[in-house]
Amino acid sequence: MSESILEMEEGLHRGYEERMEDSLKMAASTFTSCFAVSALAIAWHRYVESEVPMPYLDEFFHVQQAELYLEGHFSQWHPKITTPPGLYGVSLFLLGILSLIGVIKYIRVADLRRTNLLAATLLPVSLRSIVSKNISKYDGFDSNPEMLSDLWLKAEVNHAVFNMCIFPPLCFFYALYYTDVWSVLSVLITFQFHQWKWRRFMVVAAIFSLFFRQTNIFWVAIFLGGLEIIRKIQPGRSGVEFPAKPTLLDIVTGSWQHSRIYDPLINQASFGDYIMTALSLAVATLAQLPQLLRILKPYLIVLSAFAWFVLWNEGVVMGDKENHIASIHLAQMLYIWPYIMFFSFALLYPYILAAIIPRKLLPSSLRATPPSIQRPQLKVALPICAIMALIVRYNTIVHPFTLADNRHYTFYVFRLLLRSHPLTRYAVIPIYYFSAYAAIAALGGYPNVPKPRRKSSTSRPERNQIRSGLQPRLPPPGVESVANDYRGNHVSLALIWLLSTALSVITAPLVEPRYFILPWLIWRIYVVPSRSTGENTARRLDKKDRGIREFVKGVFWNRHDPNVWLETVWLAAVNWGVGYVFLYGGFEWVGERGRVQRFMW
Repeated sequence: MSESILEMEEGLHRGYEERMEDSLKMAASTFTSCFAVSALAIAWHRYVESEVPMPYLDEFFHVQQAELYLEGHFSQWHPKITTPPGLYGVSLFLLGILSLIGVIKYIRVADLRRTNLLAATLLPVSLRSIVSKNISKYDGFDSNPEMLSDLWLKAEVNHAVFNMCIFPPLCFFYALYYTDVWSVLSVLITFQFHQWKWRRFMVVAAIFSLFFRQTNIFWVAIFLGGLEIIRKIQPGRSGVEFPAKPTLLDIVTGSWQHSRIYDPLINQASFGDYIMTALSLAVATLAQLPQLLRILKPYLIVLSAFAWFVLWNEGVVMGDKENHIASIHLAQMLYIWPYIMFFSFALLYPYILAAIIPRKLLPSSLRATPPSIQRPQLKVALPICAIMALIVRYNTIVHPFTLADNRHYTFYVFRLLLRSHPLTRYAVIPIYYFSAYAAIAALGGYPNVPKPRRKSSTSRPERNQIRSGLQPRLPPPGVESVANDYRGNHVSLALIWLLSTALSVITAPLVEPRYFILPWLIWRIYVVPSRSTGENTARRLDKKDRGIREFVKGVFWNRHDPNVWLETVWLAAVNWGVGYVFLYGGFEWVGERGRVQRFMW
């Protein structure tokens, strides 16, 4: 008896040591990500401070408003500012503390811009936590999501997080006094609290995010609320709650009777499955409405707070209301797809190749793609392209600011689309369609995704339980293990992302790359990580070769997704090009000689 107790204590002690080791490694890798992003942001800030010491473009309004807050004039508001005062409140808090302790004596433009450096440093922390939680599902570590499956995966997570942080439309504003960086960070913090199920903190963080940008309501309330619903409602099983080939009637009756949703994996779904999933989700939600209202209470509180603000403010925007009138601008949901394709083609090109190249000519890894995600069907593509053409014809809205300011890149894009040839705007519809196809398919998984990697037949938590004399927790009878079943995201996730994205952009008549930062970032978080196949996958599981040489070789190529490196190179090149043109490619307007104008997002 005493020997079994001793063995149990030794097992628990070893399990504790392993958890501590993993926690320290995770903290070290998170610090590495923060250091890399912070160093990049500081370097960019120094270049901007050197070449553009004075406020530029909308910074004039933001700096003036921040100065009013620093002087205590909280009731005065600049008439050209449309977003709430969260950025100025953060600046007041941070710079006020620095002034009290004597670090700064008087506040300059550069000091206000440094407010965003803190947010840039914190971004990797939130992103790594969120991405780690998602990737843990792919590798079957739901029982302990903070512990990733091996060292190599942690390196991949850090790399993906770094790429997200150098996303050009976001990275550019690390050194300028705009609201975007803190807006993104506040939404990500809310996302973290949602994952951790800290509901009270989530409500506070969600309301805090609304102080930076009004459209955040669609991410902290609609998107996260939608995730809460699909987390509560279990997916139905084929052959049990739903037939193998269900009809719409089967979907309605099964969802209502069993309170489950028809929710296939994206990489196994046809276009009709998206319609069925939307219908099933609506019916199952109605079937469990009283229970769902209880768990949706935090999100309803946030929605109520936002509704109160709109009533109090007599509108959504704070100022310049005549130039920012809400309207239905469906074309925004066309522009987002080439936007995603431009910045993420390194991750999307496998799907484009699988869609346009004959199957026999594809590489073996792409040839193995399931037919349902390999090639768009003509009977689906034609109606969708027809709808896109109708949107282009009847709902293309060109805001006066778009073609009046040649300092923004959108000016040149729209001038090409609208003024080169009358048919140009229709000629790009295939680009919209194939970009959308690839972006949605990427949420389902790479064409060469193998089965989730496992270091042995039992996971680490299970091995710790065995060492301590406890039995591992087995899945319920008739339910397969998540690790053996998970192959990417489900259709419901894509639908909720599409809904939130549409709500956040289609009411804006003005087209700006900044408006698509959060839709891209949330999409990138859920892009299923690629995995090497064959020998490299097997060698991932071998812990005996963790020497320096193997570590470097594994991190930089063999055990790393090469597409993520390609993504890094491309994003860095875009950042360098845009940054160089901004700093050194200035020009003058005829009517404003001596004043340098600069290109920016």
